[in-house]
Amino acid sequence: MFKVIFTTLVLFIVGMVLFFFGFSDSYKYSMEARMKYFLGEYKEARVLAKKAFDIDPYNKMAFSILAQSKISAELVDYVKDADHYLLKIEQLSGRKDFSDRDKIKIKMMTEVMMEKFHKLNPTVMTDKELYAECIKRFKKFKTIHDQLF
Repeated sequence: MFKVIFTTLVLFIVGMVLFFFGFSDSYKYSMEARMKYFLGEYKEARVLAKKAFDIDPYNKMAFSILAQSKISAELVDYVKDADHYLLKIEQLSGRKDFSDRDKIKIKMMTEVMMEKFHKLNPTVMTDKELYAECIKRFKKFKTIHDQLF
């Protein structure tokens, strides 16, 4: 008899949880945001998590994904900016008429990107490979800076 009551109670609770998550827009958005986050689509995840958080400010999953997607989007932006500046540095240093002015431009670019790296705040949930890419770019800027200055 106890097993029947216990099983019925567990099924009821599971059903209620599924019902709540299935019909709550906030949790629908946060679950979708979580999927986007783990697929590496950080900006889309942030938009969905923001929608979920606006609907229900007590939705912890939405808040967590909102914060994590912001951090991860900053890391992605760092990698893009780093690639852009490394290409510019390569173009400047490859010119035949490489001047002191070009050297100063390179110094500014490397210092800006090194400072931007130090402002990144990865967490335990941050994608390790993405952060490793940031570190790799930072080391390139550090090497260039150390060699030229």
